[in-house]
Amino acid sequence: MRPAFDANSLTQDYAFLDDCPDQVFEDVVTLSIGTLPERVAGVRAWRSALFDGRLPGSEVWPPEPVSGAVRKALTQLDIPRFCKGQDELVDRLLVDIVQSFGRCASAISGEVAARMRELESLERRRLDEIEQERAAKEERPARRVHLDPETLRRLRDRVEHDVNNRSRDADGDVVLAWGETARAWASIADVFGDLGELMGRGWDLSTRVLGEIGWMEVLKLRELIERLPELREIVRQLGRLQTATDGESIAEKVLVPVRRVEEERRQVRTPQAPTEMRGIERSGEIARMLPVEASLLGHPQLRLLWHARRAERGLLSYRVEGVVTERVRVERESTEEVESKRPRPQRGPILAVIDTSGSMNGLPERVAKAVVLEALRTAHAEKRRCFVYAYGGPGQTLEHELSLSAGGLGRLMMFLTQSFGGGTDIGAMTIVAERLKQDGWVKSDVILVTDGEWRAPAGVVGAVTAAKKNGTRFHGVQVGNRGRTGLHDLCDPVHVFQEWTALGGW
Repeated sequence: MRPAFDANSLTQDYAFLDDCPDQVFEDVVTLSIGTLPERVAGVRAWRSALFDGRLPGSEVWPPEPVSGAVRKALTQLDIPRFCKGQDELVDRLLVDIVQSFGRCASAISGEVAARMRELESLERRRLDEIEQERAAKEERPARRVHLDPETLRRLRDRVEHDVNNRSRDADGDVVLAWGETARAWASIADVFGDLGELMGRGWDLSTRVLGEIGWMEVLKLRELIERLPELREIVRQLGRLQTATDGESIAEKVLVPVRRVEEERRQVRTPQAPTEMRGIERSGEIARMLPVEASLLGHPQLRLLWHARRAERGLLSYRVEGVVTERVRVERESTEEVESKRPRPQRGPILAVIDTSGSMNGLPERVAKAVVLEALRTAHAEKRRCFVYAYGGPGQTLEHELSLSAGGLGRLMMFLTQSFGGGTDIGAMTIVAERLKQDGWVKSDVILVTDGEWRAPAGVVGAVTAAKKNGTRFHGVQVGNRGRTGLHDLCDPVHVFQEWTALGGW
């Protein structure tokens, strides 16, 4: 009697398939590399590693001959670092990775089959020649040669070893599909660093960023910043010294010196443990006496000499010693991590206030734009908001919020591609001062970039002074050394930028 079909048992046997990502389910099931549980576990390991921003270890399914080509492609494009924390991107990339496994496995299988046919033909020809020589000697008809299973197994092992150990190029399909995107990511990462927020809004957004007309301006300004490290340092100082005196505390680990008394075991050599002979010495120990000394006891006169030498501990004896373990208490000094509390820094947005008057045209304009770009980079790294205020003549004040998002980058491109011109109305600082009175803006850091060709009205100085008392810091960047200008009345410190020689042909 046949046993009844158990549907529950079948469900339990294939429950592991629930762990297989949906987008690669069909490819994983139809692949012929390894067992089905191995394939599901391997794909999960690949997804987990990519989500962590790395490639899985070589021990993870599939074996190196199959995964080598796609590993080389991903390493060449440096894609894994951009996958960290990006579910959508990892799932899309995983589809191409599994398809690469299938292509590589098919190519290896075809190559093994072709090499087997070639080697089988050569082996049959060799055996035919041997059989014909024997038949001629034995004067009989030659028999048809057949390859036995052991010969076929030996040939296949040889072919598979050669094919699996052959060096393979990076997967061309993966390089072609992801090359342009990876280059876009690398280009943007060189400028902005972390792409988490940008990629979190769609993994292909960065490719559209490079199509913006202002992107080449971003790259040029990034090169300018690299040539002016003091400019980068000015922006990085924003808010560095600000900490809150109240509010929520956060834990901080500190290394402190600690002294401990520990018990230690030491091995000490001592003659009290006679386990090893170490030479000859003089002593009064009969048990360790040399045989030549014992011979004196048999002589009537020399016997008295033996007693005298023993009393003087002058008998030639074996020197023995051994090792014993003793416990001692020692004091050691080390460092230990302890958790302390410190105030959480309360820092608001970074505000870059840029003079867009006609006198800023040319190189000062590029320096001002470079400050805006570096301010955005710093704000993004410190998880702060970033605003740019561009002011010119009366009533000409523009405010843009910049961020690593589609809208924020668009506003950045628009600002970087416009040219400066017009008059100067430093009264725009009163608009900034009013904004600083609002909640969430008090602890802001303001950096004002200008050539300083203006005087600060008393009303503006008063508004800025009030903002300083509330915790706002004002940094000034004066492009060109014109001595003391109106900028010194508003900002402290003021960084005078006049090192033009580093700019070369800018």
